[in-house]
Amino acid sequence: MCSTSWIELTSYAETIGFSLSISLNSVLLLLISMMPKKTFGRYKYLMFSFSVLGIIYSCCDFWSKPNVYISKNAFAVFNVLKDTGFTKSFGSLAIGLYCSCYGMMLSLLTVHFYYRYLSVTSPLRLSRFSMKWAPLWTFLVFANSAIWFIVCYFVNGPTPVKDETFRLEFIRAYCMQPEKYSYAGPQFFYDDLFTGETRIHIPSFFSCGVMGCIMILTISAITFFGAQTYQHINRLSAISRSENKELQKQLFKTLVIQTIIPIIFMYIPVTIMILLPIFGLQIESTGNFIPIAVAIYPCFEPLVAMVCIKHFRKRITDFLTCKKLKKMLHSSVVRHSNN
Repeated sequence: MCSTSWIELTSYAETIGFSLSISLNSVLLLLISMMPKKTFGRYKYLMFSFSVLGIIYSCCDFWSKPNVYISKNAFAVFNVLKDTGFTKSFGSLAIGLYCSCYGMMLSLLTVHFYYRYLSVTSPLRLSRFSMKWAPLWTFLVFANSAIWFIVCYFVNGPTPVKDETFRLEFIRAYCMQPEKYSYAGPQFFYDDLFTGETRIHIPSFFSCGVMGCIMILTISAITFFGAQTYQHINRLSAISRSENKELQKQLFKTLVIQTIIPIIFMYIPVTIMILLPIFGLQIESTGNFIPIAVAIYPCFEPLVAMVCIKHFRKRITDFLTCKKLKKMLHSSVVRHSNN
């Protein structure tokens, strides 16, 4: 029996995720801006850019309102037009822009790990993150984002064959006619209208192959840089000052947790979304959880940084306990008593 209950639940999750992400990332941006540059070095600006991108990602998710449907031979990232206010063609464009933000998050996370790797193993090479290198890093991040947009919107955009396939599926699952939604997604296999034979759709495999390669490359780089960073941090005990070593451990711990979170909420769901229809598997409820997972993901990243990094944690604690105000009052009382 068709129902829109999961779509409504996803909408609530996206609203909650958006609100928390904006609030927490704004607090983190404030904390980062208050930190002196000598505390984190150039990493301060990398953390700042990651929080800004987290806000952009959440805004794009809330704006495009993506949902996921997985059929036996295809999957679709779609939005409901009455909820977004988009036209049908613009709705597909919004899905493409959302996918580009997803790719941007993966590339910036990899750059994060590369910076931590250099800061521990080869600090002299941190000049690669000076202002003259900024255009290169910006280009790489946006190039990856552009690739995701191209394969999602241009390669996996709507076609008459997919329109007919999803028309029947969406009526059965959501009671929605084609004019009520827009989508983007691959169809790995389709039935030839003339021969009735099942054929492979090469562009769909190509596009998902590109996305899969990017995901494998980024997670492999993250794993390599993370393992090397961990080994070098353990060797710092006899070389580095205890204060510097402690900060390095805090930053690395934060980055590891901030990587586990997207693996759980972004890498694994998207991998499942791609692999299930390739192998002809259809698990009805699976697609419903994917947009919820990616919607609440940005909330956790700033929260981890604020909990794991001592400088941030102390400032938040001081603010919540009004420690600075108490010190001022205590000083005023002491001066008054002395007089």
